[in-house]
Amino acid sequence: MTMYEDFMAKGPIRSFQAGGRPVVMSNEDKSLNAVFAKKSKTKSDASPERMEKLKGMLKKTKIGRETLAFLDEKGSGLGFEEMPYYGYFSPDENRVAISPKYSDEDLAITLVHEIRHARQDSIMTNTSPDMVPGTLLKNGFLIEADACAAECVLAHEMLEMGDRSIFEAHQKTAYAPMSTAFEKEFDKSHDWDKARSAALMEWVNLPVKPGYANQYIDFMSEIVKDGDPQYFQHSMDIKKMAEKLCINSKGECYVQNPKLLEDAEHLNVNEKQAKKIVSMMLPYTRKTGRGYEKLELDKIHVSHEDGTYTTIAQEMKLAKSRNNAQAVSKAAKGRQGR
Repeated sequence: MTMYEDFMAKGPIRSFQAGGRPVVMSNEDKSLNAVFAKKSKTKSDASPERMEKLKGMLKKTKIGRETLAFLDEKGSGLGFEEMPYYGYFSPDENRVAISPKYSDEDLAITLVHEIRHARQDSIMTNTSPDMVPGTLLKNGFLIEADACAAECVLAHEMLEMGDRSIFEAHQKTAYAPMSTAFEKEFDKSHDWDKARSAALMEWVNLPVKPGYANQYIDFMSEIVKDGDPQYFQHSMDIKKMAEKLCINSKGECYVQNPKLLEDAEHLNVNEKQAKKIVSMMLPYTRKTGRGYEKLELDKIHVSHEDGTYTTIAQEMKLAKSRNNAQAVSKAAKGRQGR
């Protein structure tokens, strides 16, 4: 078990339909509970016949056939598991599990998403303490956005066959803006890659994003507490990440402009999350002597309530200046009191 999987095994666990991996939920993430704990009206059916039916649904589409072929190639396990969420992929067990309580359409979407995570895992380590904070966030956001974009491809292929069931099921989830973005771009350009890229870019605007950011920030905190000097060493350019993870059926990167994923609108955290990063990273950088840029803290943007952006590096410099000013003022008051 990796350090990340060990971290995720602690505390209350939730499995996101579009997260695949178990996610630690804080009390502040109650909105995510509402997003993912969808009430199911479907009678629980975990029969082998139902699994074959789901596979049959996927086999109607190109992405579905590719998904199942990869599952066989990787040798991943696949089965039903009672849970309050749609499903997950476990790298440690090399297994995809789906909940039998949801509709066939929801589970077809989930299979494409979770098996996409299995494919990602076969290409590169998805989450590692070796990654610097900026790379950790970029990688975390990208693997989720890519898996969600695969769902939109499935929905569109079914639409082209005259079957709206997958698209309509997707439109009832928190990910509806992604399939809407896919269809809007496809209607305009008739280009599969551009449509898939448009869907991926829309992921950053979803209500689930802060929950994922919290997950990776909490993991950063664990790395800092561990204090191992070998951690926070590996950095990767977003273009190289996209070329590895975001590939179409031809093995080509479908993301139109990967560098956009590093801009302020895409790679950002909120003010509260920024404060947590600053509070943990200031002592770390002081102790290790590592610069903000080497940790890619200048790549993580902070989205402020007034619509402006700064970076974590800028926030750390401001915090350091405030701390120094407070220390000087405290010292001056001490001298005056003598």
